[in-house]
Amino acid sequence: MSAPSDATTDATTKTATHYEVLGLSPSMLDAVAQDPSQLIKQAYRRTLLRNHPDKTASASSPREPIYTVDQISHAFAVLASPTRRAEYDASLRLALPAPGPGPTRFQTGVEMVDLDDLAFDDDRGRWYRPCRCGNDRGYSFDEADLADAADDGLLMVGCLDCSLWLSVHFAAVDDDELRPK
Repeated sequence: MSAPSDATTDATTKTATHYEVLGLSPSMLDAVAQDPSQLIKQAYRRTLLRNHPDKTASASSPREPIYTVDQISHAFAVLASPTRRAEYDASLRLALPAPGPGPTRFQTGVEMVDLDDLAFDDDRGRWYRPCRCGNDRGYSFDEADLADAADDGLLMVGCLDCSLWLSVHFAAVDDDELRPK
């Protein structure tokens, strides 16, 4: 097994986990009833875009760590492989401090909402919700996204501008069920 991570987030020796690099958490991936590979790919792409040198040079925030392409790619390779992810999770559990007061690890911004709580844009055919990072349509998805997640009744939507996520709960209803009998 390898060490938990080699992705340093700042000069104070705090080391980011692969989950933190991609803006994910183990519980988020475990909550997906089927294969979480699509969610991992989305997080990977979003992290690459957010940490692109052209974007980080002008808009770097002192609160947001900047990761290299190698760190992001390594985190993706580990989390995308079920075997490597299981080994990595085991190494993280071994490295956890004893329970007690203090911050909890593996926390990321995941808010749970019902589909009915979101606004719908009729012109674009997309549901959306503002994110606390300031993007008025940070969370955005369409009918096709819902259809892909219909078996789970749960759609994980990442913000377009930051690492926060929205867990959208919904019930898939057949058109036949909507017709009066």
